[in-house]
Amino acid sequence: MNELWLIWKQSDIKRYKIGLLTLNNDQYKFKYINPEIDDAKKAGFTFYPGFNDISKEYISNSLFANIKTRLPNTRRPDYNEILKRYNLNINSTVFEILEATRGRLITDTFEFVPTFNLNMIIFDIAGTRHADDIDKAKNIIELNDKIVLENDDNNPNDKYAIKVYVSKGDNKYHLGFVPRYYTKELREYLLNYSYDAFISRLILNTNIKDEEIRVYVKLILK
Repeated sequence: MNELWLIWKQSDIKRYKIGLLTLNNDQYKFKYINPEIDDAKKAGFTFYPGFNDISKEYISNSLFANIKTRLPNTRRPDYNEILKRYNLNINSTVFEILEATRGRLITDTFEFVPTFNLNMIIFDIAGTRHADDIDKAKNIIELNDKIVLENDDNNPNDKYAIKVYVSKGDNKYHLGFVPRYYTKELREYLLNYSYDAFISRLILNTNIKDEEIRVYVKLILK
């Protein structure tokens, strides 16, 4: 089964895990999930366009039209270049394209992200504009640079916050944060696992800040 969480971004920092999209035996399902859907509603969320009923499970034999429109337009002259940017090709499925691009649009506050996977955690660094060293680091970071994760116990926005640093020689530079929807689970596993983490993709200076730096984390049982 393939699964993606629907995330609603109230702000650059505050994000809520509000829905689950699954693909199983060529059937798509979407449903809202708790506990964060209730918290999101208190913060002003109403519904994702096209999924107006919070209590309903939606089912389709193809990717829902209100989600498919978030994918790159196949008629764009640079469509193949867009696919290559995300390590995709013309044979990639719509679900693979959605997972790689996160279905992000400049015009709204939703994204579809992989659910937490103990064997492989891939995330785009959040809050880069609030990072201490991002401007300096952009000039020196490269693919496969080593990533260091450190708990941020004094963070007022997330009690499980984890800072992301890049290690360059004897120095490390603060790039941003692990997205909030992964921090609780990741913190728990970091207590008992070591890890290997590196930059797996760079698309600097894009219109969508969230997708500039993608990190791959592999947890290793001690």
